[in-house]
Parts: sequence; C-alpha cells; structure tokens
Amino acid sequence: MNIREYEVKVQLPAELKPLETMAYNLWFAWNSPATAIYKNINEKLWEESEHNPLAVISALTMDDCKRLMDDDVFMASLNDVYEDFQQYMSLPRWFNKAHKNASDMLVAYFSAEYGIHESVQLYSGGLGILSGDHCKSTSDMGIPLVAVGLLYRNGYFHQYMSSDGWQQERYPYNEFYLMPLKRAEDKNGKEITLEMKIGERNIKIRVWKLKVGLMEIVLLDTDVPENHPDDRIITGKLYDGDSNMRIRQEIVLGVAGVRALAAMGLHPTVYHLNEGHPAFVSIERLKQLIEQGIDMRLATEIVRKSTLFTTHTPVPAGFDVFSMDQIKQYLSGIYEPVGINLNMLMSFGRKDRSNTAEPFNMAVCGINLSTYRNGVAKLHGKVSREMFHSMWSQAILSQVPIGHVTNGVHLPTFMSSDMKNILSRYVSEDWSSKPYDFDIWEKVNNIPDNVLFDMKRNQRERLVSFIRRTTKETIQKNGGSASELLAAEDILNPDALTIGFARRFATYKRGYLLFMDEERLKRLFSNPGRPIQFIIAGKAHPKDNEGKEIIKQIIHIAKKPEFRKHIVFIEDYDIEVARYMTRGVDIWLNNPRRPMEASGTSGMKASANGALNLSILDGWWDEGFNGKNGWAIGAGEEYPDNGYQDYVESMEIYNILEKDIIPVFYAKDKSGMPREWLKMVKENLKTVPSYFNTSRMLIDYANQYYVPLHELQKEFNANSYEEAKKYLNWYNQILDRWDGVSFISSEVEVANGFVPGETVKFKAQINTNGTAAEHLGVFAVVEYDGESGNLKNPEFIRLHQEKSSDMFSESYTLTRSGKLKVGFLVTPFHRFLKNPFELNKAKWA
Repeated sequence: MNIREYEVKVQLPAELKPLETMAYNLWFAWNSPATAIYKNINEKLWEESEHNPLAVISALTMDDCKRLMDDDVFMASLNDVYEDFQQYMSLPRWFNKAHKNASDMLVAYFSAEYGIHESVQLYSGGLGILSGDHCKSTSDMGIPLVAVGLLYRNGYFHQYMSSDGWQQERYPYNEFYLMPLKRAEDKNGKEITLEMKIGERNIKIRVWKLKVGLMEIVLLDTDVPENHPDDRIITGKLYDGDSNMRIRQEIVLGVAGVRALAAMGLHPTVYHLNEGHPAFVSIERLKQLIEQGIDMRLATEIVRKSTLFTTHTPVPAGFDVFSMDQIKQYLSGIYEPVGINLNMLMSFGRKDRSNTAEPFNMAVCGINLSTYRNGVAKLHGKVSREMFHSMWSQAILSQVPIGHVTNGVHLPTFMSSDMKNILSRYVSEDWSSKPYDFDIWEKVNNIPDNVLFDMKRNQRERLVSFIRRTTKETIQKNGGSASELLAAEDILNPDALTIGFARRFATYKRGYLLFMDEERLKRLFSNPGRPIQFIIAGKAHPKDNEGKEIIKQIIHIAKKPEFRKHIVFIEDYDIEVARYMTRGVDIWLNNPRRPMEASGTSGMKASANGALNLSILDGWWDEGFNGKNGWAIGAGEEYPDNGYQDYVESMEIYNILEKDIIPVFYAKDKSGMPREWLKMVKENLKTVPSYFNTSRMLIDYANQYYVPLHELQKEFNANSYEEAKKYLNWYNQILDRWDGVSFISSEVEVANGFVPGETVKFKAQINTNGTAAEHLGVFAVVEYDGESGNLKNPEFIRLHQEKSSDMFSESYTLTRSGKLKVGFLVTPFHRFLKNPFELNKAKWA
C-alpha cells in the first residue's frame, strides 16, 4: 500500500497570527500568561498534547477562529501577551553592555539533549534540562550563541509501572509537524540536507531550527526516507542501543553539526562542547582546516585555541569509550583522505597518546583539543582535576588546567507564579531581569511571614491535587476498581510536611536510603499532630536493573497499609512533574554517594520556590549550604565501605527529620506561623536563587571562557595565522632546549627576620640553555600553613630577569604569621598559554 502524507499548514486570520508566531518560539515555556492563552483555547487538547501550543492551534476550525476573534477578553489577553513577547525580543541585553567589543563573537554550543519544555521531548534528565536552561538564559542575557543537537524521532522513554512495581518503557513518537520546527536554509533559501558517509553507507541528514527566545537550536535528523532503515534510527532514541549506535549518534552530532553550521553560513568563533558526546566536533574542524591547506599541527592549535570543554561526569566509567575497530569502521573513511590516519585519530582520545592499547575516550578527546575545561561545581572541578591529573603529571593538583562554573537553573521556568508575584511585590521588579544581582535578594526579609506561609500552603495543595488526579488517571488506564479510585482521593495531606525526592535512579543516588529502617520510618508517621509525607519520582535507565529494583522496592513499601496515604511514587518524571514537585514540597532530599554528584540542579529549583534542602554535601550543595539555609547530611566524609556509609547516613537522615526538621516545621506561634522555619526559608531565598541561577552561570561562562576564547582565537588566527605560526616556532624551540633548562640556585633573602610587614626577596638562578628569558615563567610558589612539604592551593609570584643575567627575582611582603612554604618553579611561558602547566613541562628547584 502506498500511503502519501502531506502537511497541511496552519492558516490563521491576521488577528490570530500572534498565536502562530509565539507557538513557533519556545519563549512560551517560561511565560505562564502565554501558556494560559493556549490552555484557554482548548484545555482538554492542551493536557492531552502535553501542553503543546501547535497542537492546539492546528486543531482550530474556521468557526473556532471566529469565536476567538469575537471574544473581547481573549483578544485583549492575546494582545497583551504578544506585546510582552515583542518587548522581550527587543530589550537591551547584559552582553551588549558588558562586552561591547565582542559583538563579532558567536558561540557554537553542542549537547546531546535539550530539555526546554515537556512538549518538545528531546531530553532525558539533568544534562538536558541544564542545556535547555543554558539556552533560555543565553537568550535572556543576549549572548550570541547557536546550539546544536539531535532531533530524536522517539526521544527518551515514558515510564509506567507493572502491577508488581517493575519499570516499563514506552517510547513516544515525535510528530515533527506538531513541534515548533522549521527547516534550516542556506544563503539562497534552499532547505539544507547534508550527505555524509558513516561506516559503509552514505546517509542523508536534514537540518532543522528550533527558536528559543532570541537564540536558535540547530537539530539534525537522519529519519529520511532515502536512508537505510538502520540509519534512519540513528536519531531515533536518546541513550539507547549499543556502543555502535552511540558512536554513530555522536558522529552525526559532532561532524554533521559542524557541517550544518557552515551550510547555514554561520561561522562560530568559540566552540563549547557540553560533555564528551560532541567531541568529534574538534576532529571535523581539524579536517576542514587541513582542507584549507593548513598543516596538521597548526590546525590542532587553531582548534584548541577556540574550544571549551565542559564535563558533567565525576567517574571515569561515565564517559563514552570506543575501540580502535569502531573508530576505524566509522571514522577512518571520513578523515584518512585528508591525512588524519587511524593512529592520529586514536591519539586524540587517549590520556597517554603513545599508549596504543588505550581506547578512544570522548571526554579525553574533548580535553586534548581544548584550551579551557571546566567542571560544573566547585567540588566537581576538584574531582575532575584528580581524575585527569595524569594528563598533567607535573602540575600541582590544584593547578591542573580544569576550572569550574557551578550550574544554575532558569528561575522563570521553574519558579511558581505565586513566588514570582511575591518577589515582584516585596523584593524588586528586577529580580527576573537581574537574578544575578545579590543586592536585590537581600530584600527578601521584606516578605511578610504570612504571605510566604500561605504561598507554600497553596503550592503544596496544588501538588497534592496534581498527584491525586494523575494517580486516578493511571488507575483508570490500568482498569482499576472504584475502590482504588476512591482511595486515590485520600492520599497525601495538603497541610503535612512534604518531602520530595526525584532524580534518575542510578544506584549511586541511593534512592533506597530513606527506606533502610521501616520501623523507624513508621515512627515518623506515628504523630497525627505532626503529619509528614514523602513524594518520590524518577526513572532508571532501561538497562539498569539495579535501579529498577530500587524503584520496585520503594513502590512495594508505599503500598503497605501503614504507608499508603503518606508515601507516593509518581510515574514518568518529566519537566511538568518537576515543576509541581519543586514548587510544592517543603524539603528536598538528596543523598548521593559523595563525590559522585557532579552538581545536581533539582534542589536549586526547590529552593527558588521556598523549599529547604536536606542533602549530602556533594555537588552544588557543598558550596550552597551555609548552616542556616537548610540541612547537611554528614560533613563531607567519604567512606571506603559503601554499606557502612549507607547505614550511617540513613540514620542521620532519620535523626535530622526527628530532631530538627519536624519540630521546627510544626513549632508555630499563637498566630499559627512557624517563625523559625520561615526565617530559614528566607535565608535560603537570599542565598540560593541569587547565585544558583543560569543568568549568573552564563555571566561566568562569558567572562571566564567565551570572551577570553573569542579574543584568544582572534589574536591567534590574525594575519593569516602568522601569530599561530610564530607560536608553533616558539613551541619547537622550547621542546628542543627544555631538557637543558635547570635551576642553578634558589633562595629567599630576608633582612630582619620572617615577621609580618617584612619584605623578602625571592631569587632564582636559571640555566636557560639559550631560551630567551621572556619565554620562561620563573615563579616563587608560596603558601601559608597547611601540610608540611606539600603545596595545595598556592600563590604564584613571577620572578623577573635582572638585567640580561641568568638571575630572576621579585620582592614580596609578608602579610601574616604562620608557616610560610616556598617552592621555586620554571615553566615555558607564552601569552597564548592560559595555565603554567598547560604543556606539562615544569621543573622545580
């Protein structure tokens, strides 16, 4: 049977055109007045379509349009929202003011997933939500950035549970015509379809665009009829299939992603690789430079000097690794014709580039071909430096060239309308446009206690209503009985202390910790005057049977009569569920095994809605907790025995609940206000949303990495790469002479003893072996106190050459008493090196 399909496009009257314009821009995802417009048109379809504006307007008949245009209230609301949209698109932005001289910068941001809104299912979890929030704040801040990803036909799975509590998976089918997508075009207005060889076959790749406020996400799609069935599913499911599927997906993301931008006439100056998945971006860029007649070594440096690599993984097992056979099968055909042979390809993905037994690691490739690298929290930066220390074996651990930018969340997306209104009324109208302004948040104390208390009660009630409704829908779908439906009306209590736990059910996140002692758990529910309840959600990876078993055990406990009204597991955790949970809970529980949580962001969303965190000091909470804005489980200990650690920390959770959280929540004064609790909530609002937001995060990325990289590559590539060629000549000379560079002597001169206020002189005599003094970084490495014989986080004081001699010196004023530790170091020095240990060449006196 030959079935032909045609897309019948939306055709609205001019008066209703704003509905179409806004539906094709995901700006609506963080603007509740906009979503209310579409919901009011057809609430039933709005819910059935997972809040999809295009699905709503695509179903409009001519009679529906006339009815809407005749509705003065609706048209007034539409015009108001559209005016807000137009104003948003035209407002001046932070970047334009802060970095006027970088107007020609363009960042290309590559990620395997994007979580913008529940109606656009291109995400699985935290990485995708972070990427989506990154894009939203890029738009808010006016940072010139284009994102690149994959357009998944099936995306990530929907979760549902068997009668025994075992997770089942159902994959959606993304109808592209019902997504706010448009085909990308070249400069001549022709739709772009790429063609490239992956393995044995040529495949076609369509290029799409998704608008998010002022910025765009470029999406790649292999579900093209002309492709072989095995190639059509490359962009089928997210994080599914074996490593052969994964490498093909990552080739499309990285290689085709770079080619798509070129076909669109876009010329990024900075490339940001979000995790290891898009690391092939750098290999493809090498190829394109070589095709322009640039030799391999120069091309490698050009790529490095414009690339930032962000890692989100705190354990080596979390990175994608491919064998030599896989690299040969899928990549050699692309790169050997330009002289990048298999050994070269493999070396880019190896920590030890000479170790032919080492497989190709995507994260290592990202690191090897970048100038800047960062983790996603302060602690994660430290963990990453430890993980990759062997690549800079001569560096002090704290100076391994991997920094950090702590994650944040997009506050307008996840903050409730009630909280937004309270902040606008009692704090400042500027909280949304300048969430990074700490002074604004100091005014949180202006919020009346009763206003905050009532807001939380309302949000808790909405959460309970949502859970009751979705529970009944699940019961009906599964053919449940009338008694089950009646019982669903009685679960949870809108006035009870509500604790939320929602995350991916990987074993290290320890979803079982709260349930290790059922008798003690039972006692928590034994006081009817101080009711508590737990709401749990999250998915296990389809192949993670251990994670599925944890979910099953929790569901079995929740079904027991003593827990049935107080513990609920919500199926199919997604952005919508996250919004309800983070807005409605009073406590957000997080208990990963430290230091395996790179950052985490769900607790930030809960904080922004007036919830308090109860968390292990891992990820972001390690720097967010101040002793007054929530609770810490432990003091940052790390245990060699996992079983013992689980026991100790589960007992501490029970202790904190019993002795601190429950008493404080229910300690109310004569007016019914829990004053001490609300004091903590205000402290939390002052300290968490003000820093842990993606606007602050994007400022950090722009100031620390984007703009410096843009300026670096501009200087490096100047005059047809003349500066780059000079750098390579310098590098060759350094290599030739480095073995002969050594310390002759080093000393600390002091006239009147080591006392505060005294000036000492650091001196070092260097055998330069013919190396010009300006090409050497001679440092006194100074640190007070700490462990003897060890420098952990020292100050680097550069010594300067004394009159064309081999002596280098610098004066230094002692500022305090204590143990002063001084080491002397010489490294290569060049303005294009952003870290003294970058080349892993260092000699100590």
